[in-house]
Amino acid sequence: MLSRRALLSLAALPLTAAEPVRLIAHRGGIVDEQHVENSAASLNDAIAAGYWMIEVDVRRTKDGEPILQHDDNFRRFYHQPYRVDELTWDEVRRFRGQPGNAEPLHFRELCQLCQGKVRLMLDLKAYDWPPSFYENLADLLARHNLLDTAYLLGGRNATTLPLTRTAKASINAAGLAQALAAGEDVASRYYLFELASAITPETVALCRQARVPCVAAINTFRYTMAKRDEWEGPKQDAARLLALGVTHFQIDSRYGSLFAR
Repeated sequence: MLSRRALLSLAALPLTAAEPVRLIAHRGGIVDEQHVENSAASLNDAIAAGYWMIEVDVRRTKDGEPILQHDDNFRRFYHQPYRVDELTWDEVRRFRGQPGNAEPLHFRELCQLCQGKVRLMLDLKAYDWPPSFYENLADLLARHNLLDTAYLLGGRNATTLPLTRTAKASINAAGLAQALAAGEDVASRYYLFELASAITPETVALCRQARVPCVAAINTFRYTMAKRDEWEGPKQDAARLLALGVTHFQIDSRYGSLFAR
């Protein structure tokens, strides 16, 4: 590991090129009063808006089908009291969410909509599903040319999954430092994922040393939990990290105006 002084010197180096800002849309795309999160409409509008990647939430139905759904139940948006794991896909697909009369989205449909247009970040909501479930996800991604560029959330919990044979898994700064010290091939296995408020100049320098992308998360609920203003907090963090050369941001779509694209 480099010393703190060396890391700070590395963080101060200019970028080798004028790198574009790469935005990752949180919870399936554009989410506002017209869009249900993780829906086809929110996804398509994020693609049209030029997002580099879409983060989606994946759950498993009673009959083993992968669907997009953040919560473990359908109370929000669909106003149904059921848990995801107590319904079959045939039952789930009949729901309609508001606003927009949105239909739940199957993972297969997601891949079809994204092929050739945008990359995917997957937030898998469990790591104890049958191995065949993860193999199916990997197969669907590969079939639609999405596996090699996919990012997985979940840290080292995700590194044993079939998807991480080629997809990258998230890691925090402490984990990245440990992986480097252990001699892991971090550049091919990981991307750094931290809250924007937690990323320091040393974090940025560590990512440059390891040659891994540094992804900063700017999500409203995190600022609410930290009792920071939900607009001023993201504005301050975005400006600070852009000045440090960070180019990858996972954001709630409401914060898109903070970044020039």
